[in-house]
Amino acid sequence: MQRRRFIKILATSAAGLSLGSIASAHTALEAVRWSGYTLGAEGSFTLYTKDRASAQKALQHCFAEIRRLESLFSLYDPGSELNRLNRNGQLDAPSPEWQPLLAAANQAHTLSNGLFDPTVQPLWQAYAKHFKQSPDTNEGPSHKVICTALARTGWQHVHHDAQTIRFDQPEMQLTLNGIAQGFITDHISNILKDAGYQHVLIELGETRAIGTHPEQRPWSIGIKDAQHPDKLHDVAELDNQALATSGSYGSPFSEDGHYHHLIQPQTGLPATHWKSLSVIAPTATQADALSTGLSFASAKQIDDIEQAHTKLRVLKQG
Repeated sequence: MQRRRFIKILATSAAGLSLGSIASAHTALEAVRWSGYTLGAEGSFTLYTKDRASAQKALQHCFAEIRRLESLFSLYDPGSELNRLNRNGQLDAPSPEWQPLLAAANQAHTLSNGLFDPTVQPLWQAYAKHFKQSPDTNEGPSHKVICTALARTGWQHVHHDAQTIRFDQPEMQLTLNGIAQGFITDHISNILKDAGYQHVLIELGETRAIGTHPEQRPWSIGIKDAQHPDKLHDVAELDNQALATSGSYGSPFSEDGHYHHLIQPQTGLPATHWKSLSVIAPTATQADALSTGLSFASAKQIDDIEQAHTKLRVLKQG
């Protein structure tokens, strides 16, 4: 589930590949911090506690859960449940986590007027195959190739209940790369909340804050500039919220960047309205899915969605 990181955690230090802790000068709590490689890219946890040993044990449990959920939803694990579904067109006795994830995908599909659609994997494969065969070209696949892939997509062709997930069209495939990282982030957040932690920041591609910073202020998250990724475009403040960012510059297919991983599900073309789009939402699952889907939305469509859903905030880079 590779994705380039589009955000920067502000006012944190400690980097490394092992658990560590750093005392806070402003609180009686101790910051237990981990940073390393997970879910296909760098990630980090910061939680404040009076019991460092218990916090480290809780984080180890979180890492085990990340690996377990990856074994369900990863495109890159040949034995994952997702790959079994994609190979066979049906998955019997899916793990329980599938139902809330697919329900969230359906909600995002509806809210975005179909712009979020996890069935775009055949389109992604068509672009990936084309540019693998012709790595030096800046020309995309033919109209016929795109139309053939489009005929294998459509969220309405995915049917699911607790017993079975199935496609009613041949050669369909799902990608959960636009929602699974957020879903896993929320799952980890719930584990830590249930364990009693009140000041936590989780960054697994999508960012989720539990409570405020111990200094009784929001967590400050820098959003990278799409034109100059070494600089910041904006700073978001999170208080019991999540942030996700999608950008067309994150994973280009062609050298000129015209063809990239964000593919409009209704046209089959990588035609985003925004160079980068961030969503602040109550959950990382929702922020993740909508940052992908709303990348294809116009300014008016986004304004209408924000007015109808006041807990959402969309930050755009044109």
